[in-house]
This record gives sequence, C-alpha cells and structure tokens, in this order.
Amino acid sequence: MGLNIKAAKEAIAKRYVGSISVSYFQHPELLEIALTHPNHIYDGSNIIRPQQKQRVLEHQGLANLGYVVFCRIVSNYLSDNFSHLGEATITIIESDIVSRKVFAEFAKELNLRQFSLLGKSYKWKHKSEQNKILAQIFEALVGVIFLEFDRDLGLTYDWLVESFIAEAVNRVLITAVKDDDSDLETDFQLIDWIEALNLPLLNQNSLYRNKEFFV
Repeated sequence: MGLNIKAAKEAIAKRYVGSISVSYFQHPELLEIALTHPNHIYDGSNIIRPQQKQRVLEHQGLANLGYVVFCRIVSNYLSDNFSHLGEATITIIESDIVSRKVFAEFAKELNLRQFSLLGKSYKWKHKSEQNKILAQIFEALVGVIFLEFDRDLGLTYDWLVESFIAEAVNRVLITAVKDDDSDLETDFQLIDWIEALNLPLLNQNSLYRNKEFFV
C-alpha cells in the first residue's frame, strides 16, 4: 500500500490502552524514517547515492536504538517478575522473546507491512527474508517510541510491556507447560516449576507494577 503515517499512528495508538498514549507524534519525520526500509531507499532512482546512504544510516540508527531499548526492557521485566524461576530459565525466555521471529510477529500485529515502504522485491523474497525486514521495521519503531517519550525508559517500558512483552512472555510460559504436559505425573520438579508460574503476569488485574529499577 505504501507509506501511510496517519494509519500507522492510529494503529500504534490503538495498541496501548493504558494511561500513556502515543496518538500524537511530535516527530513524525522519525516515524517516516522508521517505516522506510533501506531496500526501498536503494530502489529510489531519484535519490543520489550520498543521500541514500544517509537515509539508510538514519533508519539503521533507529533500529539499533530500538533493539537495545527492547532488550533492556525485556531483561528488566523478566528480572522483576520471574527472578524465582532462576537465571537459566529467564535467559531461555528472553532468547525466545528477543528474536527476529517475534519482532516480525509484532510488526504483523501492527500491520506495519501495510503502512511501510519495504522495497520492490519484498513480495518475491523468502518468508524468512520478509520476516527479517519486518523485524527491522519494528526495531526502528521502538526506537521512535523511545525518542517520542523523550528517552524516558519508564514510559517506554509501560508501552512495550502492555502492548507486546507481557502477552509474549505469557505465550512462552503457556507453551512450555503444554509441551511438558505428558510428563506431569512423573516429573515432580517440573510440577513445582509449573506451579511457580502462578505469577502476576497471569493475573490480568496486577500486571508488572514493580518499577524499582527506574529509581
């Protein structure tokens, strides 16, 4: 469909229903950069090479920032809410969440493909390559959100956790329980671990309200 900043804003605003909204972007130019993949930039014959490189660097900068911010928030969220599961389990959960596949899923939930400029060859690429492109768009979007919140990690934490992270972690835990269901009668350590999953995350009335790491 092509770049549609207005539709992208609406989709992003609808995703988060808490007290913090991103319905109005003070820096729409950053959102435009985030939603324009380097493949599309290099497709443009009306842009000279130095300008192409500059625009690609801007997009990659937002994507790198978004990746770092996302990793930090996932790590803090898991440490705050799941520390009793042990460092090894937390590391496994984190590796499941911080992945190209999951980032691409988040991008699809926001319909970013419909609002972004992904390059002429996108539709002919293998699914794994398409996911890589969508994942990078999502990373860049996270970078924009962080800057839109004036680099406030607490506000970005709220937006990411309620919009994506809490539900994604919940799915990982539920999948782990289902995968090991056949062993429940004999593996008592596993039963103890599953019982430990009765956490605030699974209680919709008390999501992730420990913010001590921001103090």
